[in-house]
Amino acid sequence: MGANATTFVPAYVSGEVLTAADLTVTNSGIPVFADATARTAAFGGSGEKVLAEGQFAYLESDNTTYYYDGAAWVAVGGGASIAVFNETQANGTTGGAGATGSFQKRTLNTTLKNNITGCSIASSVITLPAGTYNVIANQPFYATNKTISRFYNTSDSTSVIDGTGVEIPGSQNNLPLIGAFTITASKNFELQYLITNTAGSSTLGLVFFTDPAIFASISIIKVA
Repeated sequence: MGANATTFVPAYVSGEVLTAADLTVTNSGIPVFADATARTAAFGGSGEKVLAEGQFAYLESDNTTYYYDGAAWVAVGGGASIAVFNETQANGTTGGAGATGSFQKRTLNTTLKNNITGCSIASSVITLPAGTYNVIANQPFYATNKTISRFYNTSDSTSVIDGTGVEIPGSQNNLPLIGAFTITASKNFELQYLITNTAGSSTLGLVFFTDPAIFASISIIKVA
């Protein structure tokens, strides 16, 4: 930890005589923590300040200042917090056969960028912390007939963004998905699709002359 880093934020009481150590913490400006874990541990314990809306903190782990909006820590300036995931395959690989009859999880196996604190991905399941988000996603389909996509909250079993249904006959089409939503706690999400026809191994994308081959993709921007 750096010279300004602390592990607690003291809560003073009326009439308390402050020591030199107390004043050092108080006068250090915005509290500085090694990382988000240290920040979380510094509030709400015995003799510690209760975390509330308007609190500021600086993290050495990502050199960023945050404020607490009453529900989540939000970065101050420095550009948007964004996560970008896609399905990347070797050249010559098709998108896969897919399945009909119910909504299916789309493969997302590559992280292109992720600076949203608390966001992660595992087995194509995206975890997002509390906040408000804008989402732009895209999925290619080949000869799937009636087709629709959605961004689905698997933690609460609810769709947060529903796409427009389209008819995709014997050709490939890219189906976009755009929307916004707010969550008040950390949740898990999947990019999903529903189709009424399969066309072999090319159902979820034809082979094109690119290396690597890119299929489904999603960009998630944390705006609050």
